[in-house]
Amino acid sequence: MSDMQKGLIPAVKELLPTVYHRFCVWHLWKNFNKQWKELELRGMLWDCARKTTRHGFEQKMLRLKRRNEEAWAYLNKWPKESWTRAFFSHGPKMDNICNNGCEVFNSRIKEFRAKPIITLLEEVRMFAMRSIAKNKVKLSHHIGKLPPIQQSRLQKIRKDSQKWTPIWCGDDGYQRFEIHGWPTNMAVDLSKSICTCRFWQITGMPCVHARAAISRINKNPEDFCHHWLTMEAYRATYMHSLNPIPGEELWEKSEYNRPQAPKTRRRPGNFKKKRRKDADEEPSSSKKSKTATKLKRIYKEFTCTYCGVKGHTKRSCAHRKADDIASALAAAAAAVVAKSKSQDGASANAPDDAATTAGIQTVDAPQVSEIDITQPTVSQPQIIEQVPPPPPPLTRPDKLPHKRRATPSVDPMQGASSGTTSKFTEFMKFVPTLGFKAPRKK
Repeated sequence: MSDMQKGLIPAVKELLPTVYHRFCVWHLWKNFNKQWKELELRGMLWDCARKTTRHGFEQKMLRLKRRNEEAWAYLNKWPKESWTRAFFSHGPKMDNICNNGCEVFNSRIKEFRAKPIITLLEEVRMFAMRSIAKNKVKLSHHIGKLPPIQQSRLQKIRKDSQKWTPIWCGDDGYQRFEIHGWPTNMAVDLSKSICTCRFWQITGMPCVHARAAISRINKNPEDFCHHWLTMEAYRATYMHSLNPIPGEELWEKSEYNRPQAPKTRRRPGNFKKKRRKDADEEPSSSKKSKTATKLKRIYKEFTCTYCGVKGHTKRSCAHRKADDIASALAAAAAAVVAKSKSQDGASANAPDDAATTAGIQTVDAPQVSEIDITQPTVSQPQIIEQVPPPPPPLTRPDKLPHKRRATPSVDPMQGASSGTTSKFTEFMKFVPTLGFKAPRKK
């Protein structure tokens, strides 16, 4: 350990009580979600955390109170300077409301957390040493006053500042402006790096209102960024390095007894490295777990176009099938009746046709007066209704053979003289050229 690092330890101990403490809004939102699951309330929590002005924060909290007073009381009990930007201090120059930095570090050391304490500390030391060395070389040839990330952030602010109109208030230093735009006007003082939206004070980077005023005076916006955001501060952060340490076998042996780990009852199986996720979170692994259930796709309910009843289609409609069978039976019965009538008419006309063909003259029979009989005689046969047989099953007819027109073979030299025939025979004779190769037949 160097002398400079030894001198930093007392200073850090004195500053720990005054260090700014903040909550992770994402974890606060997860605990909030367990009690109130409405989407509107979830969005109100994030709106309250992102507001940079106290007036805007109070308006959002009042809206939440009108919507649900219990949820408002839950958020109001937490210290406001720990989770909302409206009450953040101006010292750290950072507006992060989530603990993403620690989450990234925890994910990088996840492989070493199940190892013994000394091995874990050695792996963390090696990770920090490699990170410092890599970041020191990463931007060694970068040209510019700001790092690439801060430069891209400032470029995005420049695009959004075009919607605001700066108006000079008339001061001697040409530093104070009134910025007009939606939803309300803002006041900017370039000499003090102050804006009423408080974004400039919290992050150290000019906001959209300050950017519009800077473009009015035609100056470089990079000169108005805080010193901690520049490349000079970046190089100073990675100026130091960790000293190399030999292997554990070469360490100096202590004269004191080696501390022993407490006796704990270890459960069978490997140590759990992943945190317990809530029910609404997706699994992080790419492999599908056995307990994971897959929801089936829900289609719209079908409506039959034949009977108009929901739940089935025309193809599977029972009413249509019954009507088809009834129509088929009726057609078959009509065909049987028509056939029987034709047979009866043919048998009645058969003697007359035979006599006519034989050339026998028939004598007209005397006219007989019709007698009205109300009841049929015994000898008259009774007509019995015959039940038509069921129709044969419908079968698909055989395909008809394809008709091909036979082209008649006609001799083109038919009717020509012998001289013309011999002339055309010699004229159409194939004479191959030199080096000609006949095509191969497939």
